[in-house]
Order: sequence, then C-alpha cells, then structure tokens
Amino acid sequence: MKPPRHFTHLKDLSPEELLALADKALALKKSAPKDAPLAGKSLAFCYMNPSLRTQVSCEVATASLGGHPITLSLGAGAGGTWGMESVEGAVMDGAAAEHLKEAVPVLGRFCAALGLRSFPAGASWDEDKKELALAAFRKYSTVPVVNLESASGHPCQALADLATIKERFEPKRKNFLLTWAPHVKALPMAVPNSAAEMAAMAGMNVTIARPEGYDLDAEVLERVRRHCAAHGAALTITDDGPRAYEGQHVVYGKSWGALSDYGKPPCADAGFRAKWMVTAAKMKKSDGALFMHCLPVRRNLVVADEVLDGPWSVVLDQAENRLHAAKAVLLDLLVAASRTPADDHRRHPR
Repeated sequence: MKPPRHFTHLKDLSPEELLALADKALALKKSAPKDAPLAGKSLAFCYMNPSLRTQVSCEVATASLGGHPITLSLGAGAGGTWGMESVEGAVMDGAAAEHLKEAVPVLGRFCAALGLRSFPAGASWDEDKKELALAAFRKYSTVPVVNLESASGHPCQALADLATIKERFEPKRKNFLLTWAPHVKALPMAVPNSAAEMAAMAGMNVTIARPEGYDLDAEVLERVRRHCAAHGAALTITDDGPRAYEGQHVVYGKSWGALSDYGKPPCADAGFRAKWMVTAAKMKKSDGALFMHCLPVRRNLVVADEVLDGPWSVVLDQAENRLHAAKAVLLDLLVAASRTPADDHRRHPR
C-alpha cells in the first residue's frame, strides 16, 4: 500500500507547492465547491491542547465540503479521552492508559484523515523538538495526518498567513518583519518558526527582530536562509526592535520563549516591555504595513489597542482565512491526491 501523504511541516513542501495551496485557499474563499467532495468521509481532529480558530475552522471546513468532523480531546481531563503515551517501549504504569501505537491506526480505520495539535512540554527543547506525538501519528497512521500545531511549527496558520498577504499584494521582494513581543508566559516557537519560513518560501526579504537570546531554532533559521538565498532575498536578524519597522510591508508580532532560558517567562520589566510591544508609533515607521498576529493576543502587552483596532490590522482576515486554508489542505490530501492519470484524462480530454 502506498504510504499516505501528510501536511505536517513546511519543510516537506516546495515553495511552489506552498504558493499553490495559498492560491487554492483564496479560490475556495471566492467560490466553494458546488458538490460535496468529502461526502461519506469522517475526519478526526485530536487536541492535546486548547484551540479556538483551529478547531472551529477544521470542523466547518470538513462539514462545508460534505464530510463529518470528529473532535477529540486526548487526555484533556473532563470531556476528554484517555491519556496517551507516545514513547516507544514505555512501561505504562503512569497516567496514560493507551499508546498511540494502537490509538492512531484505530482512528485511521474509522476516518479518512487525522489532525493533531500537541504543544511542547516546555522543559527541554531537545526533547520537545522530537515531537513524539506527531511522529507517532505519522508513523502509525494509514491515512493523511495534518499538523494542527506542534512544538516546531504551525503550517496551517502559515498557509492562512500567506493567503492573507497574497490577497493584498504579490509577496516576492516585499519586506516581512517578524518581531518578538512581550508576554507573561514562555510561548512555543511554532508560529514564529512557520511565519519566518513561510515568508522566505514566498520570496520576501525577512527581518527577525528579537532580544538577545531569543533566536529561533538553528535548523529553522538555516531553512529561512536557504529560501531567502534561492529567491535573491535578504535575511536580517537584529535586536534593534524599533528601527526594524522601517520600510516593512508586513509586521508580524509574536512572542516566543528563549532557547537560552527555555521554559521560563520573559522579563517583566516595564521598560523592556515598552521596547518590544507593537505600537502605533512603530507601525507608522512603515508606509501602510499590514499588522499580523495568529491570535489569541494579549492586548496592550503584545500589541497596543490602537494597532489592533487601527488600519494596519488584518488579524480577523487571517483568522477567516484559516477556514479556507483548511479546505485547501483537506482537498489536496483527500481529493486531488486520490485522482489517477485516467481520472485527469477524463476530466480534461485532449
């Protein structure tokens, strides 16, 4: 049996494939399929962590395409299913009652595709980046797997972000700023990793502004450098947050934890927070730049009200495009991939 195709990391896609998916999402936004291409198919979306946009967009996308969405909370306490073990060879004498080695293939016998959202534990980056739960889903699933956010990436969000940019202008050669922002917690690096990689794959000049010690993972940065070089674009990494806004077309504000002090919350000093919070004064350094954030966002800590409520903000469009990005991914995995050359010939006879 041919192994299933997954949508779990941007690194598994070529830039052309990512751009084509974004175009597909925008086409679906304008005109939904008139038939029900997922009719008769059930899809299971599994959450080890809370969600709003991801959960609702996946459920609505599946239903709107004629499929049946099933949402599962794995080991999430009240209302959830069993705690799940992901470590191979584990002696299961703890809280986990079921191993993903059984759970995943069982779900695959019921469902046409599986999604998994699994945040990092936040104790060790070396351990978290192994993404044991997602790796188990990929290893044991006989159907396509979609990464709904893991320790190292959030490809569905990145796809929606790219679609949001492409709605407004051709991204190639435009300037993209990923700026670190304050928070009360040490947040995962999934969204910033994917945002920087997405922008580089789209041919944008990428600037990453962050305090010392807050570099992204070295493997991610290497991919960003490689994509920028392939497009003749620039990659700039700086700790001068306010100056980095100058000349940008997109400003993506996001907090993430420091690898150098992994799992610990950032500095709460008022001056430090003021330097890195996204404000209107900083946005005005760019001529009409878009402000982007994946949501949820802490107002007046990550970004000021005047930015979120101002003319720069496209965060609600980003959120809406999560729905159309989900449709594009599901159709690509479950419909386009299932066609044979004979099918294509019947659809488009010469």
